[in-house]
Amino acid sequence: MPATPSSSAFSDNVVQPTREEAPGLERLSERIEEIYHERGRALLIGPNPDEKPVELPASVFKILKNVAEAMAKGQTIALMPYGLHLTTQQAADLLHVSRPHVVKLCDAGELPFERVGSHRRIRIEDLIAYRERRALTRKEHLRELARSSQKIEGGYR
Repeated sequence: MPATPSSSAFSDNVVQPTREEAPGLERLSERIEEIYHERGRALLIGPNPDEKPVELPASVFKILKNVAEAMAKGQTIALMPYGLHLTTQQAADLLHVSRPHVVKLCDAGELPFERVGSHRRIRIEDLIAYRERRALTRKEHLRELARSSQKIEGGYR
């Protein structure tokens, strides 16, 4: 079974931009977008001018582009490899819910998990899939609410 990250290792993978970084992140995001569309590749240049630049693989360049765009919008980024197993507390933190709520989701069969002794472990892929299903359900309910409100005499105000 893949390792479960410690609390400090888990939080080390979470990066939140500061307000001071916002202008630089916006410029970086715009520049990466330009480079991405013009060339589709980028070179990494280290601090030593004598070192030869290294071409970023397309997959890394795409991730860098997505990270820069999200951080330019002020979003917090969490980098985690697929196959990672999370504790119920870590899953709760990512879903912005309580740990007991995650346990209820697991026990109700809504969130797949594996047991390690008496502890539940949730694969990051399953957590992401649950979060996407939850977002889709939420959007569907909002659409239905909007449709229902338009049927009411006088409409939605």
